Amino acid sequence: MWSNLILLHSNDPTSNSLDEPGLEVWQTCQRSIAFGDRRLFPITESERFYKGYEVFHGFEAYRFLLEVVSGLRSKLFGESEIQAQFRDRFREEKVTESTFALSLLRLRDQILEHTKQIRSKYLTGLGRQTYGSVADSYLQKHKSVTLLGTGKLATSILPYLVSKEKEVRLIGRNQTKMSELQKEYSITTHHWEDYKPSTEAIVIASSFLPFDWESMIVNSSLILDFRETAFSESNYKNYIPLSKILNDLQNTDEQIQSVKMDLQFYLTELTREREEEQIHIMNGWEDLLV
Repeated sequence: MWSNLILLHSNDPTSNSLDEPGLEVWQTCQRSIAFGDRRLFPITESERFYKGYEVFHGFEAYRFLLEVVSGLRSKLFGESEIQAQFRDRFREEKVTESTFALSLLRLRDQILEHTKQIRSKYLTGLGRQTYGSVADSYLQKHKSVTLLGTGKLATSILPYLVSKEKEVRLIGRNQTKMSELQKEYSITTHHWEDYKPSTEAIVIASSFLPFDWESMIVNSSLILDFRETAFSESNYKNYIPLSKILNDLQNTDEQIQSVKMDLQFYLTELTREREEEQIHIMNGWEDLLV
């Protein structure tokens, strides 16, 4: 069904966006992905790289996307927040202007259905599978928390903090977003320049951090840093960078390795099913009118 699908991928979320005709772009905090149809976008099946992006074709592209949406390629293996981000990006009202809108919606539905199967069959019971639950595990003894950022990572962590009845302050630059979140949750919000932290726990969920904040949070009871790039020199008494967070999760590593092996066979079977369907369809994206 997806023989004409092309997928362009970069592990650098700050890569130049492929804002070109014939492509639909999806960006997360860990990667940039663009979708297209080989009959509409000028790229040949033999091309493996395009403007710094890795290129996947046909059913290989479908399998790669399925692994991403299922959380199998996330730093936190099996995390579920990426699935919600994918669903939100490809809501019907967001793709109606696309040249291949119907095909994108069909792709979305099939990926989400297969993701559901993968999660229920292999990922249930793996433990902490969301960044919010990971943050919560470190903050159990902390009643006062300041969350830095208003992006997708911060908003995925926020419900976990609020559900434990913590005193939560949200710090950011996007006043509109902060106002929306304040209406939804029992929190206080502050602009970066208007708040000075004390000894509360700090959760860094923003790539932007004003330089003066490095000295301002030195007395924090705990600093949980979800950024890819940690402080180069840490003089903080309780500082936990992303690298340590991931290392601390290795207690489930043996189980994860076993799941990964089983998943390879299952993913191959799912992809093979899609290839067999292609036999009955003349054109890969059957809904596409050209």
